[in-house]
Amino acid sequence: MTSAAGRATALRTPPAVRRLAGRLAGFMGLSSGEASAAAEPGLLARSRPADRLADRPAGTVRSEPPAAAGEPSVPPVGGRRGIDYEVVSTRRGPGTWGALLFLVALGVIAWMAGSRAYRWVNEQLDPPGEPTGEIVLTLPLGSSTASISDLLAEHGVIPSSRAYEWYVRFRGGPAFQAGEYTFQANSSVWETLAVLGEGPSRVARAASLSLTIPEGLTLAQMAELIDEVPDLNFGGREFLETVRARPALSRVAPVPPVLPSGVIDPAEGQLFSDTYFYDSGTSAEQLVALMVDRLDTVLGELGYADAPRQVGLTPYETLIVASMIEREAQRPEDRPKVARVIYNRLARGWSLGIDATIVYAVGERELTADLLAVNSPFNTRVLVGLPPTPIAAPGRASLEAALNPEDGPWMYFVLTSPDGTLSFSETDEEFLADKAICQEQGLCG
Repeated sequence: MTSAAGRATALRTPPAVRRLAGRLAGFMGLSSGEASAAAEPGLLARSRPADRLADRPAGTVRSEPPAAAGEPSVPPVGGRRGIDYEVVSTRRGPGTWGALLFLVALGVIAWMAGSRAYRWVNEQLDPPGEPTGEIVLTLPLGSSTASISDLLAEHGVIPSSRAYEWYVRFRGGPAFQAGEYTFQANSSVWETLAVLGEGPSRVARAASLSLTIPEGLTLAQMAELIDEVPDLNFGGREFLETVRARPALSRVAPVPPVLPSGVIDPAEGQLFSDTYFYDSGTSAEQLVALMVDRLDTVLGELGYADAPRQVGLTPYETLIVASMIEREAQRPEDRPKVARVIYNRLARGWSLGIDATIVYAVGERELTADLLAVNSPFNTRVLVGLPPTPIAAPGRASLEAALNPEDGPWMYFVLTSPDGTLSFSETDEEFLADKAICQEQGLCG
């Protein structure tokens, strides 16, 4: 209030109110002096000495006393004048620290689990300790990777048959000869493969009978060939039934679980063309297992598991490309170029125009206009994209070409010489000129 004389007088607060203000100050972190000033309107709050500023609890905010007369006034940050606030520190609460500790613990657990899994896998391939003793085993004729791995694990040569089998399928292994081998117990997978690569100490007898499956045959043509082999105790029909009854074929390039209607044989292309040794007791199951196993070994050696990165297709789709190369290219130098034409056409969304796929669909080598228009998922003149399955059993050279196409802009190829030479072109005009040569020599219609 202001007296008649004009002097300013301070209103005094009753003791009870001051005590209440003191209790509130305790909750707010103010000292009793500040509380008293706050409780008495009209009294200017006294500034606290600098050495006591640090004693004030975090989170308190106060205004500084006005600058003395004559002292320079410093403009506040931001160019506006108003209340100058002191910096307030923010403490990390228990929730923040708990989250950090949780993340650290989670990272440690993940690292421990990963280290343990890596150590376990490594021990399946290379068990701790040195190889000991000698174990003499006879690998019979017709042995596949699965049967060999089971035999080695059963006798303690390797710790895990599954680890051995997958290692060989994806990394490849030596072609071994049936016979007697001397291994050591507690060996690594690569030590075991080295023994197999050196060959047997005693070659198994009765390996004089052999069966050669040429590249480029279909399953039906393989069955016809088997019917002509006199020493086998099974025929082509049993061979086909065995192939189609297997629950799984290639593991590197597995058949898709769902195929479109019109597929001729889902197992096409799943057997590798090679020479196989057998005796009079070899079964259809043993021969099929050998052929599938040999395909996976070659695919593993060539790196088909990396096909999505190399050519943008799955291993199975790359196998389909290899089968078309096998039926279209006769000379080794043409195979990588045929692969490039196929990939270039796929990239542009063109139909492939591979007549060998139509030959596979209709079973006729001479293609008429009606046959070229056949309604089939293998008609690559009409449909865009790959046929649903391989059209033959590709050899190693075609498998390698499909995974490693030659660089080039070619969009067409056509046969221009009786020796199998293919001419490759980029434009329609170039292709028509090459086709005229093919027709002049009677190599195409």
